[in-house]
Amino acid sequence: MQDQNDAGNETSNIEQMGNFVLSSSVFYVGMAGVGAMVSLYRHHSLKKILTLPAEMPALATLLGLGLLGAAVLLIANYLFEEQFPSFKIFRHVLMQMIGSATIPVALYLAFISAIGEELLFRAAVQPVLGLVGTSLLFGLLHLGPQGLISVWTLWAIISGLMLGWMFDATGNLWPSLICHFLVNAISMLTLRMQYRRFLATHSKQKANKA
Repeated sequence: MQDQNDAGNETSNIEQMGNFVLSSSVFYVGMAGVGAMVSLYRHHSLKKILTLPAEMPALATLLGLGLLGAAVLLIANYLFEEQFPSFKIFRHVLMQMIGSATIPVALYLAFISAIGEELLFRAAVQPVLGLVGTSLLFGLLHLGPQGLISVWTLWAIISGLMLGWMFDATGNLWPSLICHFLVNAISMLTLRMQYRRFLATHSKQKANKA
């Protein structure tokens, strides 16, 4: 009976993750499409901001800036989790939502969310609202579990300022894309590991009670 329950739970988790991936794909592809169209036809800048420099030093600078930005935001993420209990609770909620994802699925979600958000917020919105306005909007679209402004919102505003600064400083979208993808990917893979430890602990507790 226990094996049947475990199999049923596993099937349910797979179905839920499949639905989550599908809805996320539609949402972020739509977001990317809107951002790309606005950047292309309103700002006439899409080709420029996505063009990589031919010179190796300039290319290395863009890559290095993206890597440095990711390191700063990941350190900030760790500090937020250590200092704010509500942030840790929200991370636990995220863990239960996406922790069952496979590694390819986690990387895919990290990729499409980075592409969608950077094309919309940095490429399309920031030329209109500016760095601060876009970062505030970015934060307000990252609300807590009850749909309220939270520490998670503050974290998103700080992230938006970092990503937007890289875009303004270089005139190129690649540093913020690289940074955003790395932060998302490492965060999702970390949540995936935490989820597996959580399941192992839960299974051990159930076995001890049996």
